[in-house]
Amino acid sequence: MSDVHRSITHVMVLLQHPSDGRVLTVRHQPHSWHSPGLLTVVGGRLESDEFFNEGAVRELAEETGILIAADRLEFCQLVHLHAADGERVIGVVFLAREWEGEPYNREPDTHSELVWADPASPPADCHPFTHEVLRHFDAGLRYANVVAPEGTGGGESP
Repeated sequence: MSDVHRSITHVMVLLQHPSDGRVLTVRHQPHSWHSPGLLTVVGGRLESDEFFNEGAVRELAEETGILIAADRLEFCQLVHLHAADGERVIGVVFLAREWEGEPYNREPDTHSELVWADPASPPADCHPFTHEVLRHFDAGLRYANVVAPEGTGGGESP
């Protein structure tokens, strides 16, 4: 009988700019305990009492100030990360094409800036998990297996 493992669940939102298709990313502060200085997509860990879309809405509001109803999110992608440190992360990615308001950095202690990124050409300083999410989004793929390289900090942040 094989070992059963449990995976951490991350929920993410690709806020897609209506004019050019870029998606919003956040840059972690250099002193951050996870993904220091790297770009990640908006998102984080699912909380115990949430459904996937509810957690995604919460993370979007917490990080960018954008309020959106859960039923306005489109399912986009399911990602399974095997991190070098042995951690396993299931990532549920949603897409938001329309919203009200202008995103801003609501977590300046955690993030240094918001960056609109081209998913067809992810910036070199993306977390490997984010790079793969963007690459698969651009290719129209709904599922991805991702193996994170050594030294990337595992799956602490999408």
